[in-house]
Amino acid sequence: MKVNYKGVDGAVGSICSWESNVKEVGVGEQEITKITENRRIDFALRFKKPMEDTAVGFMSTEPVSDNQTKVKWGISGVIPYPTNIMLPMLKMDQMIGNDLQKGLDNLKAKME
Repeated sequence: MKVNYKGVDGAVGSICSWESNVKEVGVGEQEITKITENRRIDFALRFKKPMEDTAVGFMSTEPVSDNQTKVKWGISGVIPYPTNIMLPMLKMDQMIGNDLQKGLDNLKAKME
């Protein structure tokens, strides 16, 4: 997989783009659109291949104790017909759960 970074790391407007021959990964980019210092990062996702689509997302943090932080991660987008009628049959937790967990594990390692 090829990954590129553009802009100032960790600043609004910075973009991380990726290209992969793996169909499930494809080609796309993520751009930071808003930062609420020490609280939340909002981002835009632009998928280019294998299909074009857009979504918005966020990652927020909330202190729980001196050595614990609660992390929330959300993505919102529109899934077009006829894929949307198949959603109840798709097991999204199984499809993307491992990738989300890997991302949270990476975040934990960096935070520690």
